[in-house]
Amino acid sequence: MEGAVVIIQLGLRVVGIIVCANKAKELNRSTGGWGFFGFVSPIIAMIWIHCMKPVTDWNKNIDIK
Repeated sequence: MEGAVVIIQLGLRVVGIIVCANKAKELNRSTGGWGFFGFVSPIIAMIWIHCMKPVTDWNKNIDIK
């Protein structure tokens, strides 16, 4: 029984890393930082990242001629 709990926790942490890193990439945020946060506390990190708005990179939107 204890082994199953450890496997479930590890699986949740891996899913947290993947979900948070992918969402952070979509939102122009740090994928490494969010991946770490997703590993440390996956449930909180996944809820938090899904409530955030994207960071606008104004330098990429400027068309200089």
